[in-house]
Amino acid sequence: METARLFNGLELHSKVTTSEGDSALIGRKTPDAYSLDLEINIRMPKAAQTLEELALVDPLLASTLPGIKDDIPKAKVSNFYYGLYQLKVDAVNRALGRLDQIISRHNFFDCNTILELSDVKTNRKALLIQSDMDVNADGSDADRFVEVDGSSTNFQPFTSYRWPKKTNKPSQFAPGREERLKQLQAEYDAKTTSTDRKKILKEQIEQTQRELGDLKKYSFLIAKIDPYVVLPGFMLRQPNHAFLPKLGDYVAISYEGKLYPAILGDVGPSYKIGEASLRICTQLDRNSTPYIRPASNLNITYIVFPGSAEDPPGPPDLKKLHDRCATLLGEIGGFAGELWEWEDLLAKPTPSPLPEESAAPSASASPSPSFEASPRSSPAAKSPASLNGN
Repeated sequence: METARLFNGLELHSKVTTSEGDSALIGRKTPDAYSLDLEINIRMPKAAQTLEELALVDPLLASTLPGIKDDIPKAKVSNFYYGLYQLKVDAVNRALGRLDQIISRHNFFDCNTILELSDVKTNRKALLIQSDMDVNADGSDADRFVEVDGSSTNFQPFTSYRWPKKTNKPSQFAPGREERLKQLQAEYDAKTTSTDRKKILKEQIEQTQRELGDLKKYSFLIAKIDPYVVLPGFMLRQPNHAFLPKLGDYVAISYEGKLYPAILGDVGPSYKIGEASLRICTQLDRNSTPYIRPASNLNITYIVFPGSAEDPPGPPDLKKLHDRCATLLGEIGGFAGELWEWEDLLAKPTPSPLPEESAAPSASASPSPSFEASPRSSPAAKSPASLNGN
């Protein structure tokens, strides 16, 4: 490995130091006579905590969410922030044997802050997270949309947020796993397969069986259709935490003076943060793809409302999503400007009525729903709290 060409942003300082030792005969037998000391130095970032520090990456935040000026002074840096960076250090430690696999500089410094807000008037709790935004392309739901593009690297047809299937429509991703299961089982049953190999195959068989079971039993969010965000898995595994986020919680995303409603729909690696569905990413930047993020800077503010998830889980109701986020934002002082309204890309188009003077069928075919259409937006009605200037 060429350490001088590390692509992960790790700055390399190297030098050779010599000192007088014993004879070569003894040097060959002395381990530390010829050694490499590897030390990685990391300056742990300080969490942004004041409104001025938050504005350095999101200058319009105070005007978009005018009420948080009263909440920020009493906000606490969450232990989620410290836990995230400790997990990053742990990940670096695990990769010391392969410097090219150490977490990149970009992904190490991917969180500007995680603050715990509690509104002084309503006691509404919220997590304010500043990060970048990577693209999540996962998820599938044969009940709503049969053909999902699963060609991107690391695509998975599942999301952590799921609900029982309502139809018997088979998943397009089941046949491939059924075929893989046959191949794994055939290799496992072969007399020539070693014991060590069988252990690996057994794990792969069990994993594939679980995936098949999930595809037959559940529906999932669809990244190109549903607006959802992703949080590190460890944040959802902190029992009795006062600000514990849960799958299905409502989220408002602040970016360049606009707010976008979403739900917490998936969990990711515990040492990375800042990720959203392809639907959100392409709205922020139409050039976004599973490989091109809409925001590399830490200029995305995520407002997560812990405990706001509703039962039972199901496909997002976009009208309800908008209205519920408007209410929740009102409970932290209200918002100014625009709260985006997502267009339902799966809604069947209403056929145009035929002209009265002619009952003849039109020569042109009815267009199929377009998945490239820009969602509509409208100025959101402010909550009473925002109208009062709170």
